[in-house]
Formats: sequence, C-alpha cells, structure tokens
Amino acid sequence: MPKRKNTAIKPYKLKSGKKKYMFKLYLGIKGTKKIETTRRGFSSYEEADAVYKKMAAQNAQDFIKEKQMTFDELYQKWLPFYSRDVKESTLWKTETMYKTHLKDAFGNQYIDQITTAEIADYFLKLSAKYVNYKVLFWYMRRIFEYAIDINLLNRNPARASLLPKKTTVKKRRDTAHNFYSADEIKTFLTAAKNYSERSYVYFSILASTGMRKCEALALEWNDIEFNKHRIFIQRTTAYGENNTYITQLPKGNKKRYVPLDDKLASELKHYRTDLSDKLFHTANGDFLRPSKPDQWRKAIYAKETDLKRITIHGLRHTFATLLNQAGVNPKDVQAILGHTTIDLTLDVYTHSTAEGQEKARAEINKLF
Repeated sequence: MPKRKNTAIKPYKLKSGKKKYMFKLYLGIKGTKKIETTRRGFSSYEEADAVYKKMAAQNAQDFIKEKQMTFDELYQKWLPFYSRDVKESTLWKTETMYKTHLKDAFGNQYIDQITTAEIADYFLKLSAKYVNYKVLFWYMRRIFEYAIDINLLNRNPARASLLPKKTTVKKRRDTAHNFYSADEIKTFLTAAKNYSERSYVYFSILASTGMRKCEALALEWNDIEFNKHRIFIQRTTAYGENNTYITQLPKGNKKRYVPLDDKLASELKHYRTDLSDKLFHTANGDFLRPSKPDQWRKAIYAKETDLKRITIHGLRHTFATLLNQAGVNPKDVQAILGHTTIDLTLDVYTHSTAEGQEKARAEINKLF
C-alpha cells in the first residue's frame, strides 16, 4: 500500500466498529478570528483527501462553516419556540422591535462571527437614543442562548456585563408626580363629566378600581357584578399579529376581581343606554382603540387649563396612593392592582403626599 502523505487525515471507528476518516484544517484569519474546521464521516482516505485539498485552496474570508447560519436565520428558527410561551401582543411587539433594530444591524451576519465587542458598541450607541434598549439586548441574548442549546455556538457573545447601565435619553415624564391627590382627582372627574358622560364613566372606573387603561376598554356588561359589588377583570385589549386589534388575558395572564363602590355602580346603571355587550364601543360595536381615552384626556386639559396634567396610567398610581394613604392593607391593594409582588405596589405605585405627611405628623403628636 502506498504511503499516505496527508497526515492531517486520521482514521477513527464508529461504535459499530466501522472505519471512517476525518481531518482538521486551519484556513487562516478572518477579521480577528482564527478559522479552523473539522470534517468527518468519510468512507475512505481518498475521499477525505479530495475534500481536504479543495478546502485548503479556499480563502478564509470566503469560508462558511457547515450548518452555519445568519442571525436572521437563527431568529426565525428561535421564534416558534418563543411564541409558545408569550401572548400574541407580546409576540407582535417582539417581532416589530426585531425588524426595526436587530435585523438591520445583525441579520445578515453569521452568528459565529458576531463578536462581543461589536454587540457592546451597538448597544452603547443604542442606549443614547432609545429608552427600551435593554429589552432588545435581552431578546438578543435569548436568541444566542437558543443557538447554544442546539449546539451551534459554544458561548454567548451577548455578555450582560457589557450592557450599558442607563440610557442617556431624557425621560419623557416625571413619574414621581404622576398622580392626583384626593381633591385633585375630584376636580378632574368633574371636568370629565362636563366634557362627556362616556369619558367621565371611563375615568371614574380607572380612578376607583385601579384598572389598567386597556382592561377598562375591554370591559363587558356581564363583567359588572352589581349584586356582589365587584367587577371581574378577565381580558384586555391589545394589538396582535399583523397589527390586528384583539382581546387577551390581562397582564401576567391573571384574571382578578376589583371592588365596585356604590357611587360607581350608580353611575354605571345610569350610563347604559344601548344593548351592546361592551361598555365602551364604536358605532360598529367594536372595542374602542387605546388612542380614544387619550383624546378625551387631551380635550379635557385643553378645556380646563388649570388642571394638573398626568397620564392615564397616573390614575392607577392615584388609586394605589390614596388607598395606601387611607390605611388599606398593602396586600389588598396589591391584589386589586394585580401585581405579582408587594414591592412593585409599594415602591412604584404608592407615593408620598402632603396629606400623608400631615397624617404622619398627627400620629407622631399622639405618641409624644
């Protein structure tokens, strides 16, 4: 048998005892990365040698690994697994954010050639112009984790330690003052009533139950349990696939009951004037879009220029703060708001007020 000159080609045996051939080949440097490849499974030395010679003539810059895929191909492979565990609205947001940002920056690059330094530079620049840059980073990290799970990568280049800690984008609003005092909410609701009954009822629901904006928009009359003095929150409106308007489970997939006070119950009975199953609907009987309450709010502020201006979500903060100030058990407030943890209720949704400070001073006077 003639001597085989290519010492890079090695024989090995399968579990069945069958003999096969393999080789490792160094092709050079591509960018700053050493390009090496392994090929195995050849039935003969001659077959392995022919492939080795063909690959050895290849430029490292043109090399594409077997089973190598682009970041966009990996994303498309990951998406069906991700979509099984999230709501339709979350999936739509993820797809939109990916197409707007990550696809243009990384979509056509091969995943094993995307470096940690490149990712760090991208998110440093993104943090200077985009408030939600961290959400995109964690999407990217999860996609790379999937590549590791299916043995396409050995390590995740999206290293959390290099993520910028804060955005340099100016905050859009001061959330520390995004709520009303007891007197201020009464003034606002009076202004809403002067504007229209529908806006008044809608904002009254938010102020007296702490519902989220789109949970209130999704209410149906059979959710209002007058005899039990409560409202059943079992859906929310949202945008789903292809920007379609849908209803789905509330945030966290948690249905819950909220108290129905006597004044709101009376207002709701007076408010119902048609046979629609929805509290707030269009002329065609569809749920109102989230932009409608914003239109009401802006119109009310335009008409009553002296009113303190807060966001619609600020009414949820108002509800939590006033209940906390009144001494309602924080765990009960947490349950009504549908929060997962008490920390979120206390740290984010309850605020110090002048009335609360005065109440504390009065209690201190009693002690001393």
